[in-house]
Amino acid sequence: MLSAVLSTHYMDTLPQSPDPEQARVVPRNINGNVVYQTEDEDLRLSLLEYSSVGIFVIGLSVGLVYLEKWGGYRARELEEEEATES
Repeated sequence: MLSAVLSTHYMDTLPQSPDPEQARVVPRNINGNVVYQTEDEDLRLSLLEYSSVGIFVIGLSVGLVYLEKWGGYRARELEEEEATES
């Protein structure tokens, strides 16, 4: 979410043509708009985007493991209930 906010901020505030005086010469395409940023801004946004993808993948993996374990536990519970009812 922070990555999207920063991208939108960059799209609204950064120049759409190179500005060598401010060292804004690194192009970035944001939703079809090319803006020019400094190397530090480019690095900051790139790291933020990559880390957010990494956090998403870790969260998805942990969630899948949790669901798998919970599903197995619940299946054993149901089998025990059926066995005691018979």
